[in-house]
Amino acid sequence: MNLWSVYTSLGGDELRVLRAIEKWMRRYRYVPVELVERSSRLPPSRFSRAVKTLVTMKLIKRRLGSLSGYTLTYTGLDVLAIDNLRSRGIIEVLGDKIGLGKEGDVYIAVSPAGSRLTVKLHRAGRESFRKIRRHRSYALDLRPTSWLDVSKALAEREFKILVRLEEEGARVPSPVAWNRHAVVQRYVEGVLLAEVRVLDAETAASILRDVLETLRIAYTRVGVVHGDLSEYNVIATAEGGGVVIDWPQYVYRDEPHAHELLTRDVDYILRYFRRRAGLKVELAPAIKYVMGETGEPPV
Repeated sequence: MNLWSVYTSLGGDELRVLRAIEKWMRRYRYVPVELVERSSRLPPSRFSRAVKTLVTMKLIKRRLGSLSGYTLTYTGLDVLAIDNLRSRGIIEVLGDKIGLGKEGDVYIAVSPAGSRLTVKLHRAGRESFRKIRRHRSYALDLRPTSWLDVSKALAEREFKILVRLEEEGARVPSPVAWNRHAVVQRYVEGVLLAEVRVLDAETAASILRDVLETLRIAYTRVGVVHGDLSEYNVIATAEGGGVVIDWPQYVYRDEPHAHELLTRDVDYILRYFRRRAGLKVELAPAIKYVMGETGEPPV
């Protein structure tokens, strides 16, 4: 059963129980049963049926014993985010999963007006959190008592930086909305750079110019560094350009590791285009361009 089918199969009672559990998860890893029941305001028989459905569908987990309680799974959080986006008129329907990564899943969606959107559901875990914490000062404010809360924080962070980047003219997905761990963006027609089978020099140069210009705007106008750039974070558009995606791990340019991460980003993408398309661009002038020290793009 796909995620949309899971969501549409639920009734109001199940959603009330999910919200009740989420409400108390900042205080409890497993929310006590009596607290969930009281917060849901459901009669005992309806509460029991709703809980049974949610456990069966793996939207919640139950801990048995003297300290019995419930906690949300990522799928349970998915359902709450989708319900919010639908009730706000952001999405009309959620379609197939079109992207899967270590830190999130991406779905196609349709707005009430018929526009195509993407919904990115963040999924932070121990590996990604350790990676973030090594280099990103903002991770000091994230306490991994709940990976769901970390995912919510990353989604909020990504949405807000996309708004800033788009305002400054960077080639990034256009942000539409955010709720919990979900970021809604306008659909970008194209494929991941990593999935492009044939990459000629002219197209490669066009994509690289867009990528470097976006990194330049991010650094000089917004004051941030992407921090994890690769062929899996660039969409090759149908028009032959490039769009830079996946921004939650950005760092501010005045942070201690920022220059190291900027150099890594630029060096990696230059080496990729050199290997795939024979496009030779030197690192030093590319770095100067991105940092705003020269006005001429190196490609």
